This record gives sequence, C-alpha cells and structure tokens, in this order.
Amino acid sequence: MPFLKNIDENLLESLMNSSEFKAYLSSRRWFADKFLLSNLEFRIIVDYYRRLENLLLTIIKISKEDYEKEYFLPLIYYDELHDILEPSENNKENILTLTENTFTKKIALMVNNKQKLLTLNLIEAEYVLYFWNLMLFEKDITEKFPQLSLKLTLYQEQFQDEVNMKKVRNLIEASIYSNRYEAKLEQLGKGNTTNLLFKLTLINKREKDSKPHSYVLKSYKEYQESVEPSTLYVLSQNDFPNAPKIYGTINVEGKESIGIIQYVSNMGNIGEIYWNELNDMIYDTFSDISADYSEFKENKKSLDVVKSYCEESITISEEIGGYITNLHEALLLPERGYSEEMVESEFYLNNYTHKLNLMISDIQHSMKESSKHSMFYGSPKIQSVFLDAKDILDKFRFNYKKDKIRIQPVHQDLHMEQILYNKSEDGYDFYFMDFEGDPGLPLEARKKGFPTDKDLASFLRSLSYIKFNTMLQFIEKKILEKDEYVVPEEILYSLVFRKAVKKHQEILKIVLDFLNAWELKIMGKILKNCPKSITLINIFTIERILHEVHYEMLFRPKMVLVPLLGLKEVIDNN
Repeated sequence: MPFLKNIDENLLESLMNSSEFKAYLSSRRWFADKFLLSNLEFRIIVDYYRRLENLLLTIIKISKEDYEKEYFLPLIYYDELHDILEPSENNKENILTLTENTFTKKIALMVNNKQKLLTLNLIEAEYVLYFWNLMLFEKDITEKFPQLSLKLTLYQEQFQDEVNMKKVRNLIEASIYSNRYEAKLEQLGKGNTTNLLFKLTLINKREKDSKPHSYVLKSYKEYQESVEPSTLYVLSQNDFPNAPKIYGTINVEGKESIGIIQYVSNMGNIGEIYWNELNDMIYDTFSDISADYSEFKENKKSLDVVKSYCEESITISEEIGGYITNLHEALLLPERGYSEEMVESEFYLNNYTHKLNLMISDIQHSMKESSKHSMFYGSPKIQSVFLDAKDILDKFRFNYKKDKIRIQPVHQDLHMEQILYNKSEDGYDFYFMDFEGDPGLPLEARKKGFPTDKDLASFLRSLSYIKFNTMLQFIEKKILEKDEYVVPEEILYSLVFRKAVKKHQEILKIVLDFLNAWELKIMGKILKNCPKSITLINIFTIERILHEVHYEMLFRPKMVLVPLLGLKEVIDNN
C-alpha cells in the first residue's frame, strides 16, 4: 500500500472532520457526551500521529466552545479484511462484526502526480490481532518505542508466584520468538463496555501438552490518567486474592493507554444468578395470571417462596458483604497515597447534597427540553419526584448525627456485572473487576476518597434494576396481548404513579409487592455482614440514580422509567 505514505497528519485530520467520520465516532460506545455533541458541530484535532505499517496510531482532541476531551484512537487501514486477519480471526461471524465497525469513505489522492480515487477502510485497531502483535510482539516496533513516545512498563512485583511468573515469561518469550506462538483474540463484555476489552490467548505451538495462557488487554479510550493500574497494584501489594493482577501498561506520551491484566477464569457475573433465580421463581409462581394469589398478600408466603427458589442468591448475598469489606481494607496503602481520613460530616454532606441538587436541576432542565418531543418528561408526577428528592436529601443531611465521616479509596462503580464468580465444592470465589472509578465523575473526583457506603449503594442499585426489568418482562409476556399497542413501561408507570391499570390490576400489584419482598430479603442479607450507614447509603443511592437517569435519557430513553421508579422508592421509604 504505497499510497499510505500520502496519508499524513493533515490529511487524516481533514478526513476526521468530515461529517461521516464524526457520525462514525459518535456511534462508538466509548465516545462520551453524545447528547452535547449530537449536532456534530465540534472540531477534531490530531494531537499525536504515528504510522506503523498500516497502523495509524493517534490521539485525537474533541474541541468546541467550553469543551475539550481527548481519546486514544489507533486505526488500521485495509483494502480487504482478509489482508489484516490471522487464521483464527478469519471466520464469517468475526468478519461481519469487523465490517459493521468499519468506517469507509472514498478520497482522492495524488499518487505519482496522478489523481487516484481510493476507498479508505478504517477500523479501530484493537479489534484485530494485527494491532496487538505490533504493540506487544513485533520486536522491530517495540525497540522503537522510545522514539515513538511509547513506553512499556512491567509491574515486576506481580511476578513472585510461579503461576504469574509463567504467564509473564510467556508474554516475553512470545515477543522474542513470535513464530513459536499462536494467538487468539476474543472481545469481552459483549461490546457493552466504556473501554475496549479483549481476551488474548497464547498457545505454544512447540509444546503440545502446555496449557494456553490468557490475558486481558484493555484499551483506555479516554486519553487521561487512569486510576485502575495503580489501584490494581495496591490490591496486589496487599495480597488481595479477589481482583486480577496487572502485568503491565503501555503509555502513549506519558499516559496509560493500554493495560495488560490477568485473565480470571469465571462462570459469569453474579447478576446472572440473581436474574435467573428471580425469573424462574416469578414465572413458576405466577404461571396463571387468572388464578387466585390472595395468599401472597401475606408477606410470610412471599418470603417462604423466596427461600425456596433463591437459595443461591441468598447464599451469595450472605457472603458478598464480607468480601466487599475485605476489598475496602485492601484498598489502603498510605505509602502509595491510598489512605483514609476523617472529615467533618456537616461540611462534607453540605457540599455533597449541594452537588446532587445541582445534578437534579440539570436533569430537570434536560427533561424540560425533552418534553417538547415526549409528554412523559413533562409529566407533573415525574417532576414531583425530583422536587421530593431535593427535600429528602435535606432530611438525610440533617438526620446524620455523627461529627465525622471516614473516607477512603473505594471501587466507586460496584454493580453486579463488575463481580465475577467461580463455584466449587468449597463454595464461591468472587473477583472484583474494572477499577476505573465512577464513570459519572471527572478524573479529579475519581481520585478522591469516599465513604465505603458509596460502593454498597452502587451494588444495591443492581437489585432495583433486576426487579423492575423482571416486572417489565412479566408484563410483556403475561399481560399484554399481541395486538395491543401498549408498551410494558406504560403499564408499569400507571401501576406505580396512577395506582390503577385497565386490566389485571390485582395480579400486577401482587407481583410487584412480591418483587419488593424479594429485594428487601436480599438487601438485608447483603447489609448484614458489612459496616454501613443507612443515611449515607441513601444519599449515594440517590447520586447513583441521578447518573442512571442521565445515562438512560441519552442512550436508552425507553429505560428511564427504571431509575425514576428507584428514586420514587427511596423517597417513599423515607
């Protein structure tokens, strides 16, 4: 591809400022502030550009009035996808995925004093092994890292035990003798992650009986200091067994842009257990919606059924509180800046509730603008929830009686999908993942300490999402007729806010009360074995919900009812 030498920084920047590329960029899961930038009236500046073969290694700056954000964006050019794929990647499903994620544009280039029309195909480089081979195993490239403003850092303190030493030795050997290894790449997180995550598996072709070694490769898309590598380092130094080790990072111009992390084999995330048991229970218990379920008006009947069906969920809930407590203890390492402190509660809560009140005002303003297109956002019942939320925050602030609040490093985004599990005859092992901080906070705020109740609030919010999604699915499957032009959200809204629906009112109320009983039972088990302040949990629950409302309005407007119902419950319960 000799014409690639003609794609210099200026041409690439011009291409990126086309409406087509901006639209492509806005479609990326990791591209933030979509609502703010939805009109595509922003400028893209290429801050860093290196071309390695047909890899275009870039850092781009998104810029408009009073706004600026940078992203790590490596791109690969190809004529035919087959040209950049390893044999393990050359299958129909993968090619379809890569094609769907490709940006294509025709451009005119001067080649040998002749104008040529070129079809430019660009794909995010992380999706193909070609990129990882260049960055990790191509000796000619890695030796030039200093000249390219790149730096590979290995956390050698992680390599003391035999298992991890062998994994790192395999990485090093594969970089020296790449022909001895076959590599396979698999995207993790089903593409629903803020940063790009991939599982890299190395297979030694010369040792037929040797076990493959797997690693997680994480591309930190926002080009800024990342809190995750240092946090994983602290957990490793404290011998915390329930989080992955970090093996190394690749810095681009001084900032961690790629993490090489231990792959933890697992059976899934614990949210799947709660979801599966709850749904099995609901559809078995309420299989005939015309039957008499009046016995469930007695709370004891509901709890007996929960005990019978949700044995695994209850067991996990009894154990997880202790694991979360151990996590918080392992996040302290004063010599690395991971320390605890006591702060004045009145000052802290005044500032925190003021911040949340501003968030509520911003959401109210966004809803007012959105009400021009949707009557739902302008509903007085919805607006009253936010007015009540401000009142309840004041109540929580005044009711907190302790003079001091203890703050320290915490996970910040501890929902159920962030906790993987394995199961054996001896019980469960849990693994905490993704220590990048609260995605709703700016970097400086993520680096600060919080009460440990922030993590508990985040974790408990997962129960609310599972509960209301189960309810919506039940309405869709069991209540709505196929020819009805009604969505489940409309039925649930009427049930909660209007206290009436046109049909099946009784069964719907019983099912919702049953789900509430399940949530309270599980919540009690979780909170039993960890230090907590219910007042602080409520405050951080409201903060979490406000972030969820903002997210759902931007990306899944249909789902905004779920966090709104959670907010109403916090208010009604207090």
